[in-house]
Amino acid sequence: MRALLRLGLALTLPCACHTRSSARPDASIHSDRGGASVARSTDRAGSAASSAPVLQFHGSATRDGVYVDPAMTIRAAAAMHRDMAFSAALPGQVYAQPLWVKDGPGHQEAFIVATESNHVIAIGASGAVLWDRAYGEAARSGLPCGNIAVGGATLGITGTPVIEAASRTIYFDAMTSARGAAPRHLIHAVSLDDGAERPGGWPIDVSSAVPGFDSPHQNQRGALLLVSGVLYVPYGGHFGDCLPYYGWVIGLRLAKPSSVQAWRAAGPPTWNTRPPVGAAGIWATGGLASDGTYVYAATGNSMNGGFAATPSWVGGDAVFKLEAGPKFSSNTADYFYPSNWATLDEGDTDLGGANPVLVDMPGAAYPHLVVALGKDGKMYLLNRDNLGGEDGALLVGRVANGDINSSAAAYTTPLGTYVAFRGFGSAYGCANGGNLGVAKILPDNPPTARVVWCSKASGLGSPIVTTPDGKSSFVVWDASTRLYGYDGDTGALVFDGDKDPGDAMPDGLHYFNAPIDAGGRIVVATCGACKGGPGNGRLLVFR
Repeated sequence: MRALLRLGLALTLPCACHTRSSARPDASIHSDRGGASVARSTDRAGSAASSAPVLQFHGSATRDGVYVDPAMTIRAAAAMHRDMAFSAALPGQVYAQPLWVKDGPGHQEAFIVATESNHVIAIGASGAVLWDRAYGEAARSGLPCGNIAVGGATLGITGTPVIEAASRTIYFDAMTSARGAAPRHLIHAVSLDDGAERPGGWPIDVSSAVPGFDSPHQNQRGALLLVSGVLYVPYGGHFGDCLPYYGWVIGLRLAKPSSVQAWRAAGPPTWNTRPPVGAAGIWATGGLASDGTYVYAATGNSMNGGFAATPSWVGGDAVFKLEAGPKFSSNTADYFYPSNWATLDEGDTDLGGANPVLVDMPGAAYPHLVVALGKDGKMYLLNRDNLGGEDGALLVGRVANGDINSSAAAYTTPLGTYVAFRGFGSAYGCANGGNLGVAKILPDNPPTARVVWCSKASGLGSPIVTTPDGKSSFVVWDASTRLYGYDGDTGALVFDGDKDPGDAMPDGLHYFNAPIDAGGRIVVATCGACKGGPGNGRLLVFR
């Protein structure tokens, strides 16, 4: 309770909100703040060679969304424009984040995009398709509810795939329905070079491999995760909470994928009583997070029919720390849930609306943090070394005036540690109505936080952050039908996607979508008809 009050007081302070204007950013915006100046004539092949490939959601298992790219100084970011020569049409709507490899098919760089029509496409640097394969017929019917396969659309690949560079393999889950059969989830492993399915038992039929797994009632929206040779795939329910569904984490050891291990987030800590008919979906767009040893999952609401709260806490509205496998210890150090879980259940205000983000603050009293953000508009700061069980959070407080159900980004500059998030409504304490907010975490004991700036733009997706060296020129990027970039410390507008009509995108991003940085470029996969576009998505490049 003390932590809640401290954050509540801090967040009532007015934030340094910034509005868009037609004026150019001032001279301080263009300075590299100690980084080497990079002119717009930077050799793109050179910058691509020096920045890391994007092999998973938000670029890393911590899901912090920080991209270190020597070409991405603030000066370079301010001068970007959409590359009108690059526009790749995609076969289907897009909810997943694109990926990027430098040594792709034919040793060319390539963007890897998965769509709701169950297509995976490799697209070259010029926008040409290198290969395009479909992995079974995507579901159009046979689903109990949902908001993706509607109006003639299909439900196929929703969660962002993950790429294993060493074996040149792409892993993803596809919802498949063939010849009138009930939809089923298949986990695929395909070649990065040509899309061919890997031998050795792939794809894995989850319903056949996991007793009690009901494919039609489960959706796979969260990004896949690969840690120490184990592929983790999270599952939740469909939009509408049609029962029964559960929060599952499926683990497949790549050396023997037929040996499947599963954990279901349903039941009390001792896991001895029967779970309710709908429990603890793991559905946030970023899926799971990992520090390289443990896997962290945030769960949604549990239901005992309708939105009635269950008689006791059964695993909903929580953060779990899982051992490799996945395995769960049941120790209070390995889970957290707030004491108002029943209110969250009844209000459909999932704590797990956003995926966990892992943050390190060396030298602080609590150096290893989990940041969780919920549909209740609150931030939960947790001690990664001891999640604390019921009400074990270090800090709980409101940071948004509405739901938070996209993926946040976290970054540390010389001036502090920040979390950038997208909330429905607006960031808490910001008068200009923008829904991109940034909170600064202060390393007190316990830690405190306050919203320090917000955008004016609304309708944005999941933000990312770029920096040329990990120490300077931090830019927070977000997009809707336009792309925007903001100074990470001050919120001053660095790239204004409203200024040039040529920078408009033909359709927007769903709020789950995130852009990526790819060797001096910001790359966006637009959603298509799911955001009012003409139908299918497109891959766009800003450089």
